[in-house]
Amino acid sequence: MKGYKIGLGFDVHRIDKKGKGLILGGVKIPCSFGLAAVSDGDVLLHAIADSLCGAAGLGDIGDYFPPSEKKSKNIDSKKIVKLILEKVGKTLKIVNVDAIIVADKPPLAKHKAKIVKSLKSILESRAVNLKVKSKEKTSILGGKGSISCFALVLMKRK
Repeated sequence: MKGYKIGLGFDVHRIDKKGKGLILGGVKIPCSFGLAAVSDGDVLLHAIADSLCGAAGLGDIGDYFPPSEKKSKNIDSKKIVKLILEKVGKTLKIVNVDAIIVADKPPLAKHKAKIVKSLKSILESRAVNLKVKSKEKTSILGGKGSISCFALVLMKRK
């Protein structure tokens, strides 16, 4: 597969009952909690941004938005992805993005189409797939009080 690059991303955040609201893939999801994070806590966009960094060999989003820096506080994760896309887009083009959100609550299946539409707009790509999975009330992947996400991106040299 000459000219292709693959990147894997992962992110997890604790549920915060006093949180700012739940945002996944740039979409506000109606529920009674948010996620504890320096930024807006969008685990899906964070995992995708890290997968883009991985494909391009650019480290991870913490290298560009360190949690200790003021510029990272409450940042909209769409801005994080846009910055990474600017860096990656000079040499690589997205072929496909596949992601899995792992959460017991809130139920996400009814929000999938809206999230995918948002991702396609943010990533300027039609090749986006999203799966939502329950933890089956286990404590894997960050524990019962968290939401996590995996993302895999396939990119091709321009």
